[in-house]
Amino acid sequence: MQNSTKSHNKLREGFSTGSAVSAGAAAAVRLLLTGTAQCEVSIAPPPFTGSGASLSPDNPVRLGIPVAYAQILKDSVKVAIIKDGGDDPDATNRMLIEVYAARHEDAFTHLPGTWLELEAGLRIKCGPGVGTVTLPGLPARPGEPAINPHPRKQIFFAVYEELSRLGLAPACLPEFPVCLYLRIPRGAERAKNTLNSRLGILGGVSILGTRGTVRPFSHEAWQATISQGLDIAHSLGIADICFSTGRRSELGLQKLYPDLPEQAFIQAADFAKYSVTSAAQRKFGKIIWGCYCGKLLKLAQGLPYTHARSARADLPLLAEWAGNCGAPADICGQIAALPTAQGAFDLLEAHSPAISAELLKKVAKTAMATLTAWLAGTKTSLCLHVLRPDNTPWLQLEDKTGSNEIF
Repeated sequence: MQNSTKSHNKLREGFSTGSAVSAGAAAAVRLLLTGTAQCEVSIAPPPFTGSGASLSPDNPVRLGIPVAYAQILKDSVKVAIIKDGGDDPDATNRMLIEVYAARHEDAFTHLPGTWLELEAGLRIKCGPGVGTVTLPGLPARPGEPAINPHPRKQIFFAVYEELSRLGLAPACLPEFPVCLYLRIPRGAERAKNTLNSRLGILGGVSILGTRGTVRPFSHEAWQATISQGLDIAHSLGIADICFSTGRRSELGLQKLYPDLPEQAFIQAADFAKYSVTSAAQRKFGKIIWGCYCGKLLKLAQGLPYTHARSARADLPLLAEWAGNCGAPADICGQIAALPTAQGAFDLLEAHSPAISAELLKKVAKTAMATLTAWLAGTKTSLCLHVLRPDNTPWLQLEDKTGSNEIF
C-alpha cells in the first residue's frame, strides 16, 4: 500500500477489509474482461459523495493494494487479496479474501451465499466467511451480509471506475455487465477473535472501513466499536449498560449481573469519558462501571482517557490521600515510590486493612464524582464496582437518584 513504509517513529498503516474487497473486485473485473492479471490495484478510499454513476471520492489519495494471485475459471475469474493491517493488531490481519467476477449471476448459482445490491444495480453474492447481520441497530439490515455503507460505495466505485477505463461502463444504470462473488476462506474462524457475535454478526467477519486504511491502535476504531455496541444494546431495548476496561473486568461484571444479556456488556478500554457520555446520549437508564484500582485512580484524577502511554497513575497523590486516611509517613513515602496502585493497596492492607478500606472508599468516591460530572444534566444513574485482582468484588458505590449530583 502507498505510504505504508515504517520508520523509527511512525507505525505503518494498513488497509481495511473494504479496501481489500474493492481492490479484488476491480482486479477481477479487469481479468474477466481483458484476460489481464494485475500485480497491484489502485483504488480510491472512502468517503464518497453522490450515488451511482455520479459517485466521486472526497479524497484525491489513491491506495495501491497488491494482488496475491489471480485465476481464470470456466465461467468466472478469481482474484485473491491478503488483508494487511499494517502495525495494528487486527484480527483480520493477513486474512485471505477472494473476489470472483462473472458476466452473469448464473455462474454463481452453485455457490452458497446471499445476494446484496451494493449500489445502482451492482450485485455481490457473499459466501462463506462473510458475516450475516442478525440484530437491528447496525448500518446493514438484519439478514444482509455485513458490508457497511462506506465499503459498499467503495466496491461499487472501484468496479465502475474499472469499467469506465475499459469503455464498458453501463450507459444506463442499473444494467451492469458484471456481478461479483465474495468468499473469505477462514472468515468464520477469524470472527471468533472479534466482537461480531456480540453485535449479532454471525458466520464471519464484517467488511468495514470508513477511510479505507487502518491506523495502528486507532482511537477512531475503538470509539466506533463502543458506539456500535451501544447502538445494538439500545435497539434491543436494554436499559442498563455495563462498561469494563477489558475482558477480565468484563468477566467480573458478568458474574455480578448474570441475568443481563451479552449485548449489555461493552469494553470501554481506556475511553472512559467517551463511553459514559455516549451512553447518556442514547438515554440508557443506568451505567454500571467495573474496573480495578489502577483505572479507578485514573478516574479519580479526572482523566477522560486512561491509557498508560499518556495517562499515568498519580501515586504521589494516592500517597497524600493515604496520609489523610491515617497512614503513617513512612508508608506514604513507600506508596509514592511504587509503580502501581495495586501495589500501593497491597502494602497498605498489610499495614492496616481499615486504612486501606478507607482509602479505597476515598478514591472510589472521587472517581464517582468524575463520572457524575461527565453526566451533568442527564438522568442516567451510576453504579461503580471495584474489583480485586482475582475478580471478586471489592467495593460498590451507587447513585440511585439519577440526578447526577456528586454525593
